[in-house]
Amino acid sequence: MNGRNISTALIFGSWLTFAPAHAHHSWSGIYNTEKRITVEGVVTEFQFRRPHLALLVDVRNDAGETEQWTVEWGSPRRMREAGYDETVLKPGDAVIVTGQPAWTPGRKSVRMRTLTRPADGFTLSGRRRR
Repeated sequence: MNGRNISTALIFGSWLTFAPAHAHHSWSGIYNTEKRITVEGVVTEFQFRRPHLALLVDVRNDAGETEQWTVEWGSPRRMREAGYDETVLKPGDAVIVTGQPAWTPGRKSVRMRTLTRPADGFTLSGRRRR
């Protein structure tokens, strides 16, 4: 292999390594990591899918109207490693979520830091394992 081919291969190989890492977003680009909110409501759907788990929760606002919030956190792989599957949260479960609100005004979305199901005291944490 001559010098030109080696350079081309190195550039292409570097690009293949960089592209997947660059494609994944930063949480801080979507959620305000400096702020915390609490959302209380009833689960309507648990989306146990990649890239992130999502929980749809019906929440009563101050006017008494129901709003649907999206609670997002980690990956299905990490949940399975922790011993949980898609049956851990079900429609009808009342939950209390603390987390980081979306940057976009009016977007009803939160990055979960903790989730509690008061009925049985079940708790999840969205904190990264070290």
